[in-house]
Amino acid sequence: MNSHLSSEQLCHWLAGEHGPDEEQHLGACPACRAELCDFQNVLAGFKSSLEQSPIPAVSYSRVRQTLPRWILATAALALLVAAPVYWNARQQRAPQPAEDQAKSDELLLERIDASLSRSVPSSMEPLMQLISKENP
Repeated sequence: MNSHLSSEQLCHWLAGEHGPDEEQHLGACPACRAELCDFQNVLAGFKSSLEQSPIPAVSYSRVRQTLPRWILATAALALLVAAPVYWNARQQRAPQPAEDQAKSDELLLERIDASLSRSVPSSMEPLMQLISKENP
């Protein structure tokens, strides 16, 4: 290697990830050895400062969370108002009695029969009236 080792290569060296080229360069280059030694000293100082600094005790006090009474009262009132509305909507969606269903079925069949028995579609009726007026 012609140039000095980069800081990334030095970090890899400290992590144990190095090849024979880096090892050979560190053996031959006093500047890189000094930089590696400085880097090791910085890491050792950081480690010792962490070991010496006390870890602050964290106390967690349980805070009892209670809902104010007015929120509970509002929720109860909303429930009392919403329940009859829901019940009424549910009753309206109830199935129709059999005779109402039979009448609506009969009316639907009459509409279908009237539509099928037409000689011309309803959209063509104005044209048919125009043609019948022109041909007396």
